[in-house]
Amino acid sequence: MRRNVSPTPVIRSVDLIREFLLRPVANLLATTGVQYSAVATVGTTAVEIFTKLIDPGVDVALMELEVALTQRFDNLIASSVGSLAYYWRARTNLGGTIGAWLGLMATQAKGVPTSGVSGDPAEDTFSGYIPVASLPDAPFDLSLMAVGLVASSFAADVKNSSYVRLVGATIPGT
Repeated sequence: MRRNVSPTPVIRSVDLIREFLLRPVANLLATTGVQYSAVATVGTTAVEIFTKLIDPGVDVALMELEVALTQRFDNLIASSVGSLAYYWRARTNLGGTIGAWLGLMATQAKGVPTSGVSGDPAEDTFSGYIPVASLPDAPFDLSLMAVGLVASSFAADVKNSSYVRLVGATIPGT
């Protein structure tokens, strides 16, 4: 007696390693070639200067995460040099599940010269590789936070040359 044997499907997963270069402050143009995100006013309460969903279009298990994030602070009080503290943070935002905020850097203290003084506004770049053990997947939310010593004392924004580079394996089913 002959039996019909139908082959069973074999499901195989192949890690597709991809690299993504994402610009959080995208689609902004200026005659000088330099543009910034919307301006936020910073005072004595911690303020979210900038938040952006970093979404490569597919879910990615991160292997490498590199950033170069340039922020600019302007002192709005003409009578003194001001001080503020700022930091970048991130949280997973994968499939509608949102994680807790994680600090990407230690809080930085910064003195910002009086408005109109040489060297103002103060601009610097946080750059390097972020360990992926704490932030293992993309998409994720990226945020810049700041707090000043005096109410409504600073304006802050993020430069369009900032970037996030992701390398990782696409998660099957996405």
